[in-house]
Formats: sequence, structure tokens, C-alpha cells
Amino acid sequence: MTKDDFKVDLLSLDEHYIVSKWVTERIPHIFNGNIEEYMKWKITLSHLLEIDSKEIIFTGSSCLGFSMNPNKNFKDFDQKSDVDIAIISHYHFDMSWFTLRHLGTKFYDLNYVEKASLDDHKNRLIYWGTIATDKILQLLPFSKQWMEAVSKLQNLMPIDGKEINFRIYNDFDSFKSYNINTIRKLKDIVLQGM
Repeated sequence: MTKDDFKVDLLSLDEHYIVSKWVTERIPHIFNGNIEEYMKWKITLSHLLEIDSKEIIFTGSSCLGFSMNPNKNFKDFDQKSDVDIAIISHYHFDMSWFTLRHLGTKFYDLNYVEKASLDDHKNRLIYWGTIATDKILQLLPFSKQWMEAVSKLQNLMPIDGKEINFRIYNDFDSFKSYNINTIRKLKDIVLQGM
């Protein structure tokens, strides 16, 4: 499936169906159609994070072969791309949000990037039921375990040294709602370009 196929679907299909077809119900692009490799990789990650493999969903350009970020103009997945992985876990979401809300005076020791990320969580991401760990994983109570998982998987194929970023979602509804919102933004962009 190509970017052009995706754009046709954007204009003709229901947003829920698009999220299922293009994100949740597919073998991610990075695995080149190899379901065995994909399942083994997910199961390995699920053991390392102590979650169910059904709670792991590849997103972004490593999933589709191009970016769904409205600011990246459908940029192709390439050697410099990172690998974004959604973790659907009410447990990890609650623990993360509790930790971030209760930083107290530790907040003043954070660097600019960490503080900006916390502001983004307060102003936008928490509304969608998501925690973006790329800039704040080190602040979370399970960071050591997750960083060790990344370290073990980062050099395995097909990741091949790419940066791995996790985004935690409170539940599947939060995941779908966040992605449907992105689909709507992309639809507007495609319509404006016609």
C-alpha cells in the first residue's frame, strides 16, 4: 500500500476504518510483510516490558512506510527515521501521570527539553490519554526496565540501530481517538492541496 492509496482512503473511508487498516491491523512496514519476524519481535518486547503483546502497536513511518505527522508532509521512512511504538497500558499511563504530577521540587532540576515536554503533556497529550516518553522516560519509575528493553532490541533486525520511542496510551479508545484526530488533520491537508 502506497501514500497515494492512503490519500485515496483518507478521502473515501471512515476514520475508524482508516486507523484499523493502516495502523492497528497490519504488519508494520519495517518488517517487510514478514509476520513471523514481527510476532517474535513483539513477543520479545512484551516479555521485556512485562505486558501483553496485543498492547504493542507500531506507529508512524515504521508502521506505514511514511509519516502521518501532519507537519512532515508524508515523509518516507528512511535510515534516519526512528521507530515509534504505542504501548496500550492503563497501569503504565496512571503510574506515569502520577509521577509527572508529583515531581515537586525535582521539576526545577529538569532541563529545558524535559520542561517543554511536561508542558506539552499538560496542555495537549494528557487530553488524548497519552504519555510521550521520548523526552521524559528517564523520569518514570519503570525507566530502567524500558531502557534495557530498548538496548536489547535496538540492534536486532529490522530495527538495526534506529532510535525506539514509546508512547503510552491509557486505553485503546485513547489510542484510536488520538489517531483519528491525526487522520482528520491529514484529511484537511490533502483537501487543501487539491
